Amino acid sequence: MKTPQHMQQHFGGWPQLICFDLDGTLIDSVPDLATAIDMCLQEQGRQAAGEERVRQWVGFGASKLVIQAMEWADINNDLYEECYRTFIMTYQKNVTEKTVLFPHVMELLKACKVNKVPLALITNKPEIFVKPILEHFNLAEYFSWILGAETLTEKKPSPLPLLHCAEAIEAKEEQCLMIGDSLTDHRAARAAGFKSALVTYGYHQGIDFQELSADLILDDLVELLL
Repeated sequence: MKTPQHMQQHFGGWPQLICFDLDGTLIDSVPDLATAIDMCLQEQGRQAAGEERVRQWVGFGASKLVIQAMEWADINNDLYEECYRTFIMTYQKNVTEKTVLFPHVMELLKACKVNKVPLALITNKPEIFVKPILEHFNLAEYFSWILGAETLTEKKPSPLPLLHCAEAIEAKEEQCLMIGDSLTDHRAARAAGFKSALVTYGYHQGIDFQELSADLILDDLVELLL
């Protein structure tokens, strides 16, 4: 296939490596995360936060999500371990119940595979949840690396996970792309020397992407194939 416009412009062809975030980039996991958050709140006698409110909190990892929910519901910090345990147990039972792929995810992954572009999945999601999600959507086969929150000694916004993958294939940092939906993804890309692509449909906590000077701002992943 003809090299897409954005790839040609930024890399002179296809990148030597593309790293993807998971939540908010490839999958919309908020409905299932909200179910788990609401359970931990209701067990403490509080009202459910609801999906739309949880959508504003997602993006900084499971621990921070629980902390934000507890702060909203005015739950004492001493109950964090109990709330976190309830969240984890509930989410583990419902991790793919309502979660869906965002549009054109499969088209992009398949195009990368056809063009022999190595792919990495780099997420701050606990590893226990990553595997069942990838299996459910048949995504694992596309990724040469699958890095969760605990895989390495550091996670995003550290550049370590990105550089770990690039160094494994001796890819030049400036020829690598990180695709995500948050400030965390952008900072990791910049620190690693990667190009940064941010999707507007994800979980960005109201941050103005224009102010971040990302290399690409995408409303839809299909734009990378045009």
